[in-house]
Parts: sequence; C-alpha cells; structure tokens
Amino acid sequence: MPDFESRNLDDAESLARLAELLHPSKAARTEAKARGRRRAAAGFLPAQGPAPTGQAAPALQHA
Repeated sequence: MPDFESRNLDDAESLARLAELLHPSKAARTEAKARGRRRAAAGFLPAQGPAPTGQAAPALQHA
C-alpha cells in the first residue's frame, strides 16, 4: 500500500491513521464484527458461476 510506505509516514496524521488500522479500538472491532455478520447473513459472498458447458461440476466428498 503506497499510503503506508516509510516515505509517506512523515507526519503525525499519517502515523495516527496507521495506528488506527493496526490497533483498532474495541468499539471499532465490535462494529466491524457486526458489519461482517450482517454481510454474511445477507449473502454478500459472491456465488460461483455455473460450470462450463460439457463439464460436470465436481461432487463434494465428506471426510
């Protein structure tokens, strides 16, 4: 990420932004978990497209 190269971390604001990403507050972690759960419940994960014609989809095997 070019924003966080050492040459770009020369002021307090940039360092504070990096610190927020590396060490989020408890409230930020809680909010991110809730947002992830909402997205998962809404089916946000992209579905795989259909298998190409002429090829059968691989069967799932249980271990």
